[in-house]
Amino acid sequence: MGGMDLKQEFRDLLKASGWSQAEAARQLAMTPSALSQIVRHNSPVRPSLVTLRLFGLLLWSQKPRAARQLARNGRKRHAQQWEKDLIRALRRIPPTTRRPILSVLYTLIEAARNKGHCGGKPRRLGKPGGKIGTPSKPCSQG
Repeated sequence: MGGMDLKQEFRDLLKASGWSQAEAARQLAMTPSALSQIVRHNSPVRPSLVTLRLFGLLLWSQKPRAARQLARNGRKRHAQQWEKDLIRALRRIPPTTRRPILSVLYTLIEAARNKGHCGGKPRRLGKPGGKIGTPSKPCSQG
């Protein structure tokens, strides 16, 4: 469960489990309505990291074959073309110039991630003179 969208991770776990939404809700000790809100694309509700970890543990303990397959599929994810292009472009910039660009880029990314579902002031990812790009905890609800 790496850097992908929390809702998508939840959907992937649900699909791998083979459970209906009602059964998954029962297994996770949540209401079917709450689970439905997490799964729906147009809902702002996201699963908490605790819920994702619990779902993963349930899958490993009750359906180890499905969990292994899901883990293998996750490792096979390849970078999309836009990701490759961005990395290639950033590598062409000298490190002294790249550092401030990355600082601004991470700030923009964090602001975009927080917009609409976390509220509050965007958190800064990099510290002056420190390591830039250290990700903060993802925003989650649910």
